[in-house]
Amino acid sequence: MGRLVHHELRASLTALLAFVVSAVVVALVREFPPVRTDGRFALHIAGWLALWVLFTLLKATRIKWLGEVRDFDAATPVAPETVLPTEEFWPSRPIIWGFLPVLLVPTLVMALAWEPWIVLILLWLALDWTAKAARIVHWERKNRYVLWRGGVRSRPWELSYSPVRPPAPARTATDAPPR
Repeated sequence: MGRLVHHELRASLTALLAFVVSAVVVALVREFPPVRTDGRFALHIAGWLALWVLFTLLKATRIKWLGEVRDFDAATPVAPETVLPTEEFWPSRPIIWGFLPVLLVPTLVMALAWEPWIVLILLWLALDWTAKAARIVHWERKNRYVLWRGGVRSRPWELSYSPVRPPAPARTATDAPPR
């Protein structure tokens, strides 16, 4: 069981690492074609960024089949007896090493065999996963819950939530302060 925001940030860092590696390999093996200076390239980049912003804003809504907030709202509460992991993001494993070849190999094959600029898809994925992490953090702060994934081993995609701070343990007679 892990925090959903950590999973998205790890995926984003993995995509960024795959982007850097594939861009270096493509630059060394094939070279990128020169960029036109007639302004069309800037228009393409601006168009792609505008499209990304539009889809990011649509994902932050509750629109059926587009919005991700409905998925966050549909999360199930974590059972009170469940011990939540004390997971730290940076020291443990900021890169998903098993996911790196899944991103890297197809991108390198397509970039070397077809179009070198295909490596920008990895940058697009990294931006998208970072934006999803931002939506998750916004939802968590707004609702004062923490989103978790992987609570049920047979359904790792299922989301659950817990309070931000675990409830204080019940006091017993032996824990009572002296009078």
